Amino acid sequence: MGDGVALSARKKRERGRSASRKPKGHYKKLLWFKQPFPDNYTDEKTFLDHLQRNPRLQPYEFWSLMADATVIVQHIASVAIFCCSFVAIAQERVSPVSVVSWASLCTVLGWALFDYWMGQEEAEAAKAIREAEAEAEMEESSNSSSASSLKESQGLGLTLTLPTKGQYQSGHSHNASVTSIASNASNNRALPPSPGDADYQVPNVDPTSALSPRNQQRLATAKSALLIYAALLGLSPILKSLTKSTTSDSIWAISTWLLCMNVAFFDYGGGTGAHLPASISTNSALMASTVLASRLPSTTHVFSLTLFSIEVFGLFPIFRRQLRSKSWRGHLILTIVLVISASGAVFATLTGGGRGAWIAGVVLGGIVTFMGMGMCSWWLIGLQKYKNEIYGPWDPARPIIRRRWD
Repeated sequence: MGDGVALSARKKRERGRSASRKPKGHYKKLLWFKQPFPDNYTDEKTFLDHLQRNPRLQPYEFWSLMADATVIVQHIASVAIFCCSFVAIAQERVSPVSVVSWASLCTVLGWALFDYWMGQEEAEAAKAIREAEAEAEMEESSNSSSASSLKESQGLGLTLTLPTKGQYQSGHSHNASVTSIASNASNNRALPPSPGDADYQVPNVDPTSALSPRNQQRLATAKSALLIYAALLGLSPILKSLTKSTTSDSIWAISTWLLCMNVAFFDYGGGTGAHLPASISTNSALMASTVLASRLPSTTHVFSLTLFSIEVFGLFPIFRRQLRSKSWRGHLILTIVLVISASGAVFATLTGGGRGAWIAGVVLGGIVTFMGMGMCSWWLIGLQKYKNEIYGPWDPARPIIRRRWD
């Protein structure tokens, strides 16, 4: 009996001590505010109030994913067309001269369209510069007219009243704004001109030449094309005997891996700039075409396939990227044409058939391509439910830096 009373008394004392040690007051998550709480205190009631799950999640849309997949389809179709062209040239089903002639004709037409787009962009930039200059002249004329009217009013003796404190402040702010404008103008003069500025000059253009900058660029492009043509003519005999001591199995394996690298490292973004993965992709494709061309019987075959690879892997991606940024309808039409050509060529190459095999390949390839794009899009949409990115009060605080105080 006595032990039970002593035990209950001990529990009461411990409960009283714990109650006395329990901090009192409302907890605030502030470091500079002195609170009766330890540093590692966690408020269980408000700890998970600001918990957020996937706050920046943007749900995918099916048709937008299908539209983005057309870029991948275009490139894979281009690789398939190149491989089928090599097989047809190696088996002497198609003349290499006809292949490279049609490809060169399409390249010239694409370059003409690309040049037309560049001319439009330059005209729009020049128009924007002229409009900006006209607005600046109008503002300058309005400022000069207001300044002249102010001088006339001062000359007539209309400014006899003393300026007030507010007028002093307004004059000071006006002077400060003028000073800031002048400093900004000086900073802008110190910066190098950008492509949208009036002082910008196109690189590799001689300003003293009688030709216009656009014609100089066209002439430089023609010179580069002739240089590549002459270099390939001179290197074709060397490339023909490049892999003479290598077995065919090794050549097929090397070319397969290089083309897979081309597909994997290709820049599928919508930008017009070239990045490192795009350079790796282009170099691997050209190397694959070089080792494949070394297995052809004559220098004409080697020259034709090498030039065809430069047009397919070097120039055609630039045109596709520019076409996508200019016209979505043209991009879609080009995708359909590439899918039809690649599907028919692959099926005809595998079966060795003629027109019937081509038509069957077009139908089957179109269905498989559309279903593959749809399944991959739905699969990517379904993966979003597994995304679990949690933001809570344990994340580091992000300070808000104000440029100016109100």
